[in-house]
Amino acid sequence: MNSKSSDKCAVLKDQSGNPVPLTGIDVRATIDDVLTRACITQTYENREELNIEAVYTFPLLLDAVLLDFTVRIDGKVRRGTVMKKSTARADYENAVEQGDSAAMLENTGDGLYSMSVGNLLAGQKIEISFSYAYPNVWNGRLLRFMLPTVIAEKYGDPASAGIDDCLAPVTSVYAQNPYQCTVTVTGSLVSADISSPTHRLERSGTEGEIQLSVSDFADRDLVIELRSCSDPSPYACCGRDGENYVAAVAMTPDFGSEVKRRPREVDIIIDCSGSMTGDSIIQARTALLEILNQLQETDSFNIIRFGSTVEPLFSKHEPYSENSINKARELLEDLDANLGGTELEDALSAAFRTGTKGRLHDLLLITDGQVYEGDDFYSRVQKAECRIFTVGVGDAVSEGLLKKLSQITGGMAEFVTPNENMSERIVRHFQRMNAPCSGAQISWPEAPDWIWPLGEPKLFHGDTAVFFAGFSCRPAGMVKLTAVSENHSFSWECILPEHADETEYSDLARICMQRRLSGKNGDNAAELAEKYRLVTPLTSYLLIEENAGREELPLPQIRVVPQMAVLGMGGAISQSRACGASAAGMFSFMSAFAGTGAKLSSSYDSCCAGDICPDDAPVEKDLPQLIFNLAALNLAASKSLFAAAGVDELCTLELPDGAAHKLRDIISIGICERTVFVLFMHMLLIEFSDELNSAVIGSFIKRSYSRLTAAEKNLSPEIEKLFEAAISDIQD
Repeated sequence: MNSKSSDKCAVLKDQSGNPVPLTGIDVRATIDDVLTRACITQTYENREELNIEAVYTFPLLLDAVLLDFTVRIDGKVRRGTVMKKSTARADYENAVEQGDSAAMLENTGDGLYSMSVGNLLAGQKIEISFSYAYPNVWNGRLLRFMLPTVIAEKYGDPASAGIDDCLAPVTSVYAQNPYQCTVTVTGSLVSADISSPTHRLERSGTEGEIQLSVSDFADRDLVIELRSCSDPSPYACCGRDGENYVAAVAMTPDFGSEVKRRPREVDIIIDCSGSMTGDSIIQARTALLEILNQLQETDSFNIIRFGSTVEPLFSKHEPYSENSINKARELLEDLDANLGGTELEDALSAAFRTGTKGRLHDLLLITDGQVYEGDDFYSRVQKAECRIFTVGVGDAVSEGLLKKLSQITGGMAEFVTPNENMSERIVRHFQRMNAPCSGAQISWPEAPDWIWPLGEPKLFHGDTAVFFAGFSCRPAGMVKLTAVSENHSFSWECILPEHADETEYSDLARICMQRRLSGKNGDNAAELAEKYRLVTPLTSYLLIEENAGREELPLPQIRVVPQMAVLGMGGAISQSRACGASAAGMFSFMSAFAGTGAKLSSSYDSCCAGDICPDDAPVEKDLPQLIFNLAALNLAASKSLFAAAGVDELCTLELPDGAAHKLRDIISIGICERTVFVLFMHMLLIEFSDELNSAVIGSFIKRSYSRLTAAEKNLSPEIEKLFEAAISDIQD
């Protein structure tokens, strides 16, 4: 760590003057001929005189598969357990409310993860390490290592993407999050031409391996490019999968240089929202210019700009002509990030409607992807049956959203930082669109029990395709991939290795299972994730450490680790820094989102525990008996109540029989009893705010409610009426 980073970290405080608990991030990665592996260690230190809860949301690559989770606390290293997300959250909340320390790692979707560290004691320091891996995927002769480090502010409501209020990332113009990264390159890759378009690399090592080091702040993603002087070789590997085996092969199709252009319709969709201000909109102009250079006389096209509104250049696809191209070039002069919010779905829908039946129709989307989208969005996009080729621009692109968008539609994603060659990436996309293949098949040396991906493989010229298959015995022999493109037949071969990873559930088996579970819901998917120790949207890592003297601990104060302002975002950031903007207020791209009605990340005020009142705090005597009893609970009694979180416990505090029956009716519908308990307590807090807000119990209610998911808070009219009737029973 350089001295600059260390000095800043030592004095960094949040907007309220509290020390930021995240004091360091260390990344150790290895890139070999088959896999990229990384281990990230986050160090948290409580430099306050009270116990705290640290919350940090951060990005990882969409295809990264988490393989391990350990916590070093008080000199001991313990390994976390994977369990269903709802169970992990309940156990975490209960542990923290009881005064124990806990660490939980959650997948919040689209490459975003959240770390919660509860009851970090005064003066305590812990290190949390988690590792992940993914197969190497070549783009021609380029292998790209990317380490996302920062989440830019996004347009829309985090709840629409299933992200809880208390986990939504918060940006501060004052944040300075230091990190250091060491990447070790081994195998045949040591002969590659290695460079970084984003950072200065310190290089060392021997003939057998190369070490690349970076020490910087997390204000932009780290990208390292490895360029080979020859085409990538196919590779294969095998590993145990319980009592069975799994095999994987990776091949990079080459359809040759003779590509016949076919007539097509192309929609060029350009993000002109406020978040594109600065480097991103400059990249978009470069991309549009290169796209126009790639169009030919057989093509028809349209250009759709979008922000809060959607503005197509033409009313329908225009044939390629001197006139249409000139009008498109004129648009370059007015292309700016001045259209407000990021209504991505409206822009895609406008393009879907203009396709001509029986004619090839592709979309080229240029955006930074800074928008929250939910599962319904992806379902609607997938039903359109139109390939989307994405170009992610900027220093902190939303890789998860854009890659997922391309994957589910049969397209591909490219990511281009400000210092990378935009023309090269646009040319690659047109190569993909113009060399369609059909009849792709993969043949294994023996009939597999299952294969992934399902259906006909989607192949693109120069892009590595990875295939998995399961077998009852270790397979051996030749794997063959065949395809047809432009009436020419092609084939590629790879021999399975003689050895296999004999670990009961090998990393290869776990990586494969993560792919197979992608997009799946339900108990079976959650159980498989638990079995293979995978963190998915249905499961989380959890570790609990019992604290001595836990009965004396109050609820911890929440401390949110803010995101840094993204480098190169342009006017909005520069202006807010100059004006001394507050982290939660001014840094919301006000000029960009003015008048759009956008909902931005919360400041977590609602999550912070209130002041704890003395055990003998005065209470009004004319209250309903239940409210009187709740307001009088001391710290130990409040912990006990929320640990049980049941209707029976409320009955012991004089919950009227009628209200109890209605709460049990809600539970019988299928809602978890703890969820019903927390929702009901929150309604009591609203109805009797003067009595409960300043009581000890108020802190427990606010904290537990803030941890419910958006779905858990979204009640049907029938259930709302039952809750309202239960409240009325208390007031009567």
